[in-house]
Amino acid sequence: CAHCNALLLSTESDSFCCGNGSRALPSLHALPPRLQSLLGNPHHACHLMEYSRVINNLFTFAGIGVTGTFQQFSTRGHDGPPSVAITGRTYH
Repeated sequence: CAHCNALLLSTESDSFCCGNGSRALPSLHALPPRLQSLLGNPHHACHLMEYSRVINNLFTFAGIGVTGTFQQFSTRGHDGPPSVAITGRTYH
């Protein structure tokens, strides 16, 4: 954006972010040092971009909520990954 320097997707209009300069957007916080070091290293940044969808999918259910309950099944003494059953509706 020419007004606020936001990076827009190709499907977003110029007024999407700041309304063509009519709204002031807060500045972003600085990246944590560890993430900054990853992005500052071209080799690591390339891998981070290459696997960003996979990394995002790992956290898809990190903030899941339900209207019912979570039923956890113990796998002690059994093969296989831990399992969870969800009752009710799910939401993020």
